[in-house]
Amino acid sequence: MEKLKILLLEDNPEEAKDLKAFLEQNDYAITVSKNSLEALQYIRKQVFDVIILDVIIDGKPDGISFAQHIKSEGIDSPFLFLTSVQSRAVFDVAKYTQPITYLLKPYNELELLYTLELALENHLKQANSISIATTNALLSPEFLYIKKNGKVVKIDVDAINYIEVHEKYCSLVCDEGNYLLKLSLLKVKKILKNPYFKQTHRNYLVNEKKIKELYIEDNLIILKSNNKVPLSERYKAAFIKSSLFFK
Repeated sequence: MEKLKILLLEDNPEEAKDLKAFLEQNDYAITVSKNSLEALQYIRKQVFDVIILDVIIDGKPDGISFAQHIKSEGIDSPFLFLTSVQSRAVFDVAKYTQPITYLLKPYNELELLYTLELALENHLKQANSISIATTNALLSPEFLYIKKNGKVVKIDVDAINYIEVHEKYCSLVCDEGNYLLKLSLLKVKKILKNPYFKQTHRNYLVNEKKIKELYIEDNLIILKSNNKVPLSERYKAAFIKSSLFFK
């Protein structure tokens, strides 16, 4: 299970320290940068789920300039402004960078947490993902986002061992636990678009990276987790032909 990553651009050390501590208490992984140059270096090395920007950095509106720059580079992470600047003129410039929102300091802790959660969900809905309201989950090609105990956690799709369908529900059996989604197996396959997930049975989709043993004659697959998954005659030939297990 992976924590959601946030990049924080804030030049006030005390404010950065307090906000970092608060967000870490809520299971976010925080990277703090004190200027836009440092922030650019961070964002070019890794992908952040959300970016929080102060507007004024070292006396200049570098937060807005940074937002304009990452958009011009096609960096797709959602971002918001968190600032003490109440100027209408500054807001009018900031809004054209299309932030999630413009929050004023001192911030309301609950409002900030809700904003971050909504930001992630709205961003993923615009991409190739699906929101499953009945299970408080979001499924995208690379990650599974689960709302658990009032917090959003991120699970790498590669951590899924297999997916089993139960009528209208899919059970995702992962390294960290199992998750039940009200979603068809066909829809899951369409969203994942992952070549390592192979259908072995009308009710099963298997991550072939997790396969430990394969018994062709017995129509049986044993995973590294020691889970057993059926390999039906209907899908056997296609599985053998396409699976990296045989290459």
